[in-house]
Amino acid sequence: MTAVTTVALLRRKDGMDAALFSKYWRDVHGMLATRIPGFRSYVQYHLDAAHSLAGADEGESDSSLHGIAVVDFDSETQRGGLARSEVAGLIRGDEINLFQSSLLYNLPTGADGLWQTATAHGSPVKHGFLLLRGGPGESAQLLQQALQGHPDISTLRSFALDRGDAGHWKTPGVDNQLSAGNQFDVMLQITAADALPLSAIAHAVQSLPSAPAQARLYPVQAAYAMVSNGRPTHLGLRGLDVLQTIEAAGADNQLEAGLLRCLYGVET
Repeated sequence: MTAVTTVALLRRKDGMDAALFSKYWRDVHGMLATRIPGFRSYVQYHLDAAHSLAGADEGESDSSLHGIAVVDFDSETQRGGLARSEVAGLIRGDEINLFQSSLLYNLPTGADGLWQTATAHGSPVKHGFLLLRGGPGESAQLLQQALQGHPDISTLRSFALDRGDAGHWKTPGVDNQLSAGNQFDVMLQITAADALPLSAIAHAVQSLPSAPAQARLYPVQAAYAMVSNGRPTHLGLRGLDVLQTIEAAGADNQLEAGLLRCLYGVET
């Protein structure tokens, strides 16, 4: 795995339309974030409604997540650009247009792990995020053991959120505070070849030796790679609408490195 990872748990601004949120986060806020120096990779995951697998939802409909971002860095020094760069200030200024809450967990080295199974078939096309609060400390390992043999699951990546620091990102007008409704200890990213095996995931959670206080499974509606291998992707530079228009017209020369360098000062 990369040296360090930052995970953002995001809730859209109250009253904001879901489609507008998705478009703005991807094509406006996300394109700005691709300019933060130091990113090795940056992927946006736009979420469907959660399945509650354990614990009560405590009547907190406003605690639901609408997006998760995962950013990988080669080193802690590289992650410094997330907080100290000029672009980071612009990102904070834009968050008020988009997010009701934004929780950034800066995870230390070794706080995430990747397991790949050999039994999955087909290409991974579906993601889900399982978030747990409470329960046994080895929840991630126990869930991995229970799920790794499932024929539809290709990869499992765990994030020890309880080892992360969520206290350094402060945006006026946006909730950056942990609460009972949004604080989790473990996040497991599940990648499936076809569809998420919901019953198998629910059974794995229910089979834990002690029940978590809360477990939510968020299927991913869409995933967008904005930065890959240390460079903004075509999507991250141009936005989905522009990219689809270029592809529909067969205008491949609009994706050439020289053109991108002229327009944006970078190339993919």
